[in-house]
Amino acid sequence: MPPINYEDFEKVDMLDYNFQDCIHNFSQEVKMELPNYITNEEVQRICKQLGIRDWTKLTEAQVLPEEAKAIQEAVGGEALQVSLDAFLKGLEVELEHGRKFPDSNVTNNHPVITGKIVQAHLKETLDYYTRLDVAEFEGDMLKAFHKGDGAKLLAVFAKLLAARATLAKEESA
Repeated sequence: MPPINYEDFEKVDMLDYNFQDCIHNFSQEVKMELPNYITNEEVQRICKQLGIRDWTKLTEAQVLPEEAKAIQEAVGGEALQVSLDAFLKGLEVELEHGRKFPDSNVTNNHPVITGKIVQAHLKETLDYYTRLDVAEFEGDMLKAFHKGDGAKLLAVFAKLLAARATLAKEESA
């Protein structure tokens, strides 16, 4: 076995540093402005057509059952095979891809596109949103643990237990 040449490690470290520096500089210089592909007017038109509230004005991710039903019917296909409760829960979760976070707004709260995202996730697994709850509660517990926030840790643990019980019930069905 040849002896270790420590100069090679220094070259690799320097290459890695230069690469990381280049990426950092690139990300600082490039500001990508995406056009608004889905206009407020289009969202309002679809909401009116579906007979639901104007989703451009939503301030909370709260979907009414009658809205979920109208969207589920508009999406059609396999979406109709999912319970209304599961579809509604999915819509509320997927609204995070809308106006909630302007820098990651891809749907502009378009109800049918949001419904299609729900359908895609539920095609992966029917308990997608329950599994997501479990994962998010586990993450919240980890954050609370690292902050030393025992009260929050216990509160989230109770939610995690409930989510895991729901998941176990869904898996056994």
